[in-house]
Amino acid sequence: MSFLSKLHELIKVTPGEGVENVTYLRNKDIIPMGPDRRIWGVWSMTAYWSITNVTISTWTGASSLLSLGLSVGETMGIIIIGNAIVVVLALLNAAPGGYFHIGYTISQRVVFGIRGSWIGIIIRVILSVVWFGSQAYLGSLCLSCVFSSWSHSYLTMANTIPESVNMTTQQLVGFVVFQIISIPPLFVKPEKFNKALMVTCTLTFFAMMGLTIWTVTRNGGSDGALMHSSKEMSSSTRAWFWIQGISSWYGSLSAGVSNQSDFTRFSRKTWSSVFGTIFSLMVIGTVIPLMGLVTASAYLEKYGEEIWMPNELVMKWLHDDYSPKARAAAFFVGLVFTLSQICFNTMGNAYAGGMDLSGLLPQYFNITRGSVLTALLSWVVQPWDFYNTSSTFVTVMSSFSVFMSPIVGIIVADFWVVRRKHLKLTHLYTTDRNGKYWYWHGVNYRNICIWFIAFVPALPGLIHSVTPSIEVSEGIKNFYYGNTIFEYFITFFLVIVSSYIWPYENVEEEDEYDFFHTFTDEECAKKHIVPYSQIDESDLKIDPVVSNLSAELVIALPDKADE
Repeated sequence: MSFLSKLHELIKVTPGEGVENVTYLRNKDIIPMGPDRRIWGVWSMTAYWSITNVTISTWTGASSLLSLGLSVGETMGIIIIGNAIVVVLALLNAAPGGYFHIGYTISQRVVFGIRGSWIGIIIRVILSVVWFGSQAYLGSLCLSCVFSSWSHSYLTMANTIPESVNMTTQQLVGFVVFQIISIPPLFVKPEKFNKALMVTCTLTFFAMMGLTIWTVTRNGGSDGALMHSSKEMSSSTRAWFWIQGISSWYGSLSAGVSNQSDFTRFSRKTWSSVFGTIFSLMVIGTVIPLMGLVTASAYLEKYGEEIWMPNELVMKWLHDDYSPKARAAAFFVGLVFTLSQICFNTMGNAYAGGMDLSGLLPQYFNITRGSVLTALLSWVVQPWDFYNTSSTFVTVMSSFSVFMSPIVGIIVADFWVVRRKHLKLTHLYTTDRNGKYWYWHGVNYRNICIWFIAFVPALPGLIHSVTPSIEVSEGIKNFYYGNTIFEYFITFFLVIVSSYIWPYENVEEEDEYDFFHTFTDEECAKKHIVPYSQIDESDLKIDPVVSNLSAELVIALPDKADE
């Protein structure tokens, strides 16, 4: 055996339940999720979406809408409508995970083809790496609150780093430590991280509530003048600001919407996600930015300083009053926010990146390996520049919804309307030319063209937002401002129309046998398929594509030795 062969065997992902031979299309983490790993119920799914909302990003999210000149009432209206849109699209996009227990990476094979799936997966990997770094930096600022409550010398630490680095010594220490303590959770299986999410969500919500109550109490019970301010503008301008606000609010959550099925595949029941998604987004996702608004408004009126970031508020406490009481409060709030950032970053970015890398290179990455690599690569993007400079890079990354929103539209239209909730799972893990998802040389050019048609009109607006000196028409700007809404409907419409003009063959065909041990016996009975426990080798020859899979030893059949 050559050195390269030995190295390949050494770094290759080990087989697991349901997979006897790992190939470049499958490993144990990307085949349909079996009953043993589907342990999430209603509260787990509630915690999944809640952890997205009990973060610094959501707390400060309303500030960008207020900066447009909108009133607080209008801002909250935009947030409610934006969250309602997220709820609908998240639930629709959750279906492949709920019905067939497959994740985002495998859904990409359905819509873009076995080889074409790389397009959507690579975009998601880039997003995961960048946003892991971004959220890690915010988490490090919260961790600095903890360290500052322990040590006054840390609070007043002199900066020894050149200004060109755009980072202070204190921030560097916090970032390094935060990144280090973020690694151990990545070795926990995603489905077993649910209890940590539940506890952290509860603690963070009450910490945020306490922060708001403290600020309003200090201001004599008043919520401040900021809550009642707005600017005069034309009705047309105001209408487009509403569209821009709704689009940007959805865009900030579009990455989570796109890979919703990555986590609904852990659900015990098909629609365990319904209550949690609605409650977390419509209630928690509305209350938290409102708390951020009230806190910033009350603090501004009391102290004449506008502070949106909760960590900055805590550091202000310590600088003004380093008493035991203030230190204890700073420690608790800083610790809870740090835990919130770790949990959110682990679930929303690290695991997501791990799942995408597992789907991209299944022979070399499982979820754990991919999550660790996502965390390590996040250093490369230098996330401190996002917050300490006028970086155009963050503008570009924030606009990645331009590319993600059409993908969500394609998945939803394809699954619900074109295929009517039917998939043939075995054909998603083969390069057999007779497979349903091979299309033309492994690529579904039809949906790729639709994707291009949807996002290309928004590119001039994106370019203008990065380089304002490049002029574009008002119509182009407005399309870009509302891109997440417009692009979704464009792709949804075109996917359906194209399926009528060039219909796919046998779209409602499914496997007759549960080859991957995906379903319980009760689920098999409802779907009228043969359970995994009743399959033998002769059943593999029913379908020529499945027969080829059998030859590659992808399917670990039940052991019949004792019969």
